[in-house]
Amino acid sequence: MRTNCAPISGPVEIAGNAMTAGDLAIGAIGCPEELGRQDQWVLEFLKRPVEMTFSQDTLQWKSGADTLSFKSADS
Repeated sequence: MRTNCAPISGPVEIAGNAMTAGDLAIGAIGCPEELGRQDQWVLEFLKRPVEMTFSQDTLQWKSGADTLSFKSADS
């Protein structure tokens, strides 16, 4: 995954509609404080099991109380 500041990488396991990340690493690129907080949020999001669903050209990832939606560019 690539955030506004740096790439995040690590192993993931997908079982059914659940994605679980292993040890994650983030690239050592400096960025403004606000973007750094966003990167930290993404890391915390990925550390929890992520429930994945797909409906009407939109992929949703739910982790705890947080949800990310990815809409197809072709829609």
